[in-house]
Parts: sequence; structure tokens; C-alpha cells
Amino acid sequence: MKSKTVIGIIATVLVLCCCITHRRVIKALIKGEEMPKAPKWHCWVPKDKRRD
Repeated sequence: MKSKTVIGIIATVLVLCCCITHRRVIKALIKGEEMPKAPKWHCWVPKDKRRD
């Protein structure tokens, strides 16, 4: 029972971190706005869609 609780807490923390990291993208999806530019280091995103 203890290991399930620990795994649940870890999973919750990871999902929360992901939501905080991607908050601008999530907000744009909900509001139907244009996606924000990706960080410079996202090399898989086309250059015109990345921040300078």
C-alpha cells in the first residue's frame, strides 16, 4: 500500500510540473489563441516558430 501512495505522489508532482512548465501553451489551447513561440533550444520546431 505504501508504494502505491509514493508512486501516486510522484506522478502527481510530475504532472503538476508539466502543467506549470507548459502553462502558456495550455492557456492558448483553452482560449483558442495562437500558440506562443517555443524556446530557442527547441531544435525540432521550425525557426520561425521559435523565440529569438
